Amino acid sequence: MSDASGPLEPFEDDPLAHPPAVLASAFGRSELDAVRLILDEEGIPAVVERRHDVDPPDWVLLVADAAGEDARRTLENRAAVASHIDWDELDVGAPPEEVRNVLAGADRIRRFNVVVRVAGTVVGLLMLALALVAVIATVIT
Repeated sequence: MSDASGPLEPFEDDPLAHPPAVLASAFGRSELDAVRLILDEEGIPAVVERRHDVDPPDWVLLVADAAGEDARRTLENRAAVASHIDWDELDVGAPPEEVRNVLAGADRIRRFNVVVRVAGTVVGLLMLALALVAVIATVIT
């Protein structure tokens, strides 16, 4: 055993011992999850967490301090590439079969929702009218 009488030296030269770097913050998690997926494609691990110490609470995208500069450079490169895309002219091709099935089912679901809303309104008004008739009949008799 060694006789270590002094305190342990801090790991200042170890980049993994530093707290995580905050890349971005937002009030909604979904946009940060999209950015996290971009970083994941490039092999840069990132985490989206809720930050409660600010008012109002928001979400932050965190990466290891050692990967912070690579993450920033990756996001800048993606933004530069995306700025040159003419999104009006981009052809994404035909949707897959499961997407077409969902879209076809969405029309049926929309029609069903309209029928339920109309029927619910009619039944509610009918119940209100019957209640009104019952109150009037009670008052008259």
